[in-house]
Amino acid sequence: MTENNPLVQYLNAGETTISNILLHHYHELGMSTAQLVVYLEFKSYLDRGIIDPDIRQIARHLQTDENQVFDLLHQMMSNKLVVQQMRKLADGKEDAFWDFTPLINKIGAFNEQEAVEKVETKISNQRKMTFNKIEAEVGRPLSPMEMQIVNDWIDRDHYSGSIIDLALRQAVMNNALSLQYMDRILRNWSRQGLKSVHDIQEHERRFEERKSQNNYSHQEPREIQGPKIPIFNLNTQQKNK
Repeated sequence: MTENNPLVQYLNAGETTISNILLHHYHELGMSTAQLVVYLEFKSYLDRGIIDPDIRQIARHLQTDENQVFDLLHQMMSNKLVVQQMRKLADGKEDAFWDFTPLINKIGAFNEQEAVEKVETKISNQRKMTFNKIEAEVGRPLSPMEMQIVNDWIDRDHYSGSIIDLALRQAVMNNALSLQYMDRILRNWSRQGLKSVHDIQEHERRFEERKSQNNYSHQEPREIQGPKIPIFNLNTQQKNK
């Protein structure tokens, strides 16, 4: 294929990738749309190893002037998205270039914060569901003291919502529906190192198996009944022959 072929020109032009976090949240990161486009122009050169692209060329691509590009870069400096660094050239002279490391760090921090917020939202939803289930069983809103007990289970003791649900079911089945009874159940499981619903269910299964075996071993042995077999006197049979 010749260099004038559109496909060859497209491939030779290369591609610029962008983080979806930046694409979807650049406003939350403190960037305007114009600043995002300027960054993408710089990135198209940075991806090819050109750390100090010609601002005049970038301005032509954006169909604006150099001053507008510099204004946008200075705005990004104020928002701590880019800094200007110095480097030494081969001839010993120094040259300035635009370093977007602060923006990259901000993207990483935003991703971590987003993950933390998701976890916090999940915990908040689980907490609300736990309160709703307990209140539905007791048939009334929990008192402030009772709410503190449940919050301590979640925040201090780190009991999962599923384990608290299991303790609630145990209390209902035993006709002992109170938070004090549930607290004893939860502490008992914790002392035995049972940290998941699976652990508790396995523990209960093994307990029931041992209980069944003990009951069977304490039963009185019964006489095995079978068909009556006649017992012959072999000596008598030999005399009659």
